[in-house]
Amino acid sequence: MTEQIQEVVVEKREITGKASGKKAIEGCIPATVYGGGTEPLSIYVDAKKVVEILRSEKGKNSILLFSLKGTKRRRHVMIKDFQINPVTNALIHADFRRTDPEEKVKVRIPVICEGIPEGVKTDGGLLDQIMRDIEIECEAQAIPARITLDITPLKIHQSIKISDLKLGENVRILAEDKSQPVVHVIAPKAEVEAAPAAAEEGAPQEPEVIAKGKKPEEDGEGEDKDKKEQPKKEQKK
Repeated sequence: MTEQIQEVVVEKREITGKASGKKAIEGCIPATVYGGGTEPLSIYVDAKKVVEILRSEKGKNSILLFSLKGTKRRRHVMIKDFQINPVTNALIHADFRRTDPEEKVKVRIPVICEGIPEGVKTDGGLLDQIMRDIEIECEAQAIPARITLDITPLKIHQSIKISDLKLGENVRILAEDKSQPVVHVIAPKAEVEAAPAAAEEGAPQEPEVIAKGKKPEEDGEGEDKDKKEQPKKEQKK
């Protein structure tokens, strides 16, 4: 399904110093557009628009249509990266990449689990979600917002593997090992801890070896003592 593409007016950035600070006050942040076989372009973009996109359903995987102010230049882009001020938590910079909506791109999409597994609800098992997102390849305009898994049927020791995911013919999962579990239900902690303890109790103990007899040093000392105590033979005159 083709997404609705939002158009954003941007302004070419050629100024620095006080003028740059003024742009920040106006609500714009510096940004750079990369890729597409052309040189990087420095621009100003409305910070609120970028934050709005990041908080949308697709987030960074959304497609935007940049319209360069004062020109007829328009180009589809996707958010490549962004920077947040650690003190104010405000967006301060963003990078974009030029994109054709029909070209194939590689992105990561979130994995969302829905429901309570049977093994958790009735048997006290624990849900372990191993993968929070997964890398896929598809057309930029057809990127799914998320992968949603119904985990209610899962019992203890059951799992949903990558090979079980159904994303459509035009979406390719890039994981090499398709047998890797995405989410599984493990046994209760008490049961897991009891198994090693039982194995230790049932294991045969090795008999204690007790050394018998004298130590080699003691034997040597006894022989030397006997030799010393033997009387010397009288020599014939």
